[in-house]
Amino acid sequence: MHLGAAFFYHGDFDWGGLRIATTLSGHVPWRPWRYTADDYRAAVAAAGPDLRPLEGKPALSPWDPELALALAEHALRVEEEAVLDVLLADLAG
Repeated sequence: MHLGAAFFYHGDFDWGGLRIATTLSGHVPWRPWRYTADDYRAAVAAAGPDLRPLEGKPALSPWDPELALALAEHALRVEEEAVLDVLLADLAG
């Protein structure tokens, strides 16, 4: 029986997070949940100077190719915890 559930995914805004999302998409269909270039730019603007530099080998973001470009441009890592309030507000409706 298929219930028709949708899987939404959000991960860290870093190269590892992009790799996890890309690998996941090879196993299950998902839709980005506040995991686009616009969401990344908003998170960077909201976080201020407390963000750590982005490190590691660049990765692709096939669901939003502009996301990988934005990460490379800003070179800042945004962990999920930094946007937790926004994600919880989505869940609260």
